[in-house]
Amino acid sequence: MNLKQIETIGHFLTYYRSDLHYINQFASYKEGTITVSEYISKTKGSFYSFLIEFRIVRNFAGGQVEKLLEETANFINKSDCTDVDGFALHLSQTNLTRNSIMASMASKILFLNNPYEIIPMDALARRSLRQSKNIYNAYRENLYNYKLQYRTEIMEMLEYVKPLTDIVHQEFPLITDIHRIAENRMIDKILWTSGKR
Repeated sequence: MNLKQIETIGHFLTYYRSDLHYINQFASYKEGTITVSEYISKTKGSFYSFLIEFRIVRNFAGGQVEKLLEETANFINKSDCTDVDGFALHLSQTNLTRNSIMASMASKILFLNNPYEIIPMDALARRSLRQSKNIYNAYRENLYNYKLQYRTEIMEMLEYVKPLTDIVHQEFPLITDIHRIAENRMIDKILWTSGKR
């Protein structure tokens, strides 16, 4: 275990439980077990809290959280819900993102809906992958190659934290294939940590 891995594990453990809580709450919103007004409130696990923690709120005009949630739900219901670039383009055609195509923002939001296939893209992760373009399809390809190259290191880190993630997972019995989410969140934190250097 090297120092970069130790730092990455620290970041992973700091945020993993709250990531699962956001994923769980989004699923509850889609299922209709929590109302829109509850979900956009300033409470733990809410969409609003997610936008703040993931630094999305600064990318759109104030007072538009409900509109952003509505556009997200509409896109997920009508389109390929893993099409991050398509969602970024869609948002740019609304008044939410000031006509800017924000693939990073789109990836973070769609991650809530599909954490199995979408690893959020940000500047630090792109730097780790030596990717200059803010295009998710390029990022997805670079991620695939990265996962193949560093598979052993990723699995070693996941095995190291498994006694701890097993405890966290008990709180989220309705989230299926949770170990795949853990792997994706670990990859996200590896890229984030590497990008800071």
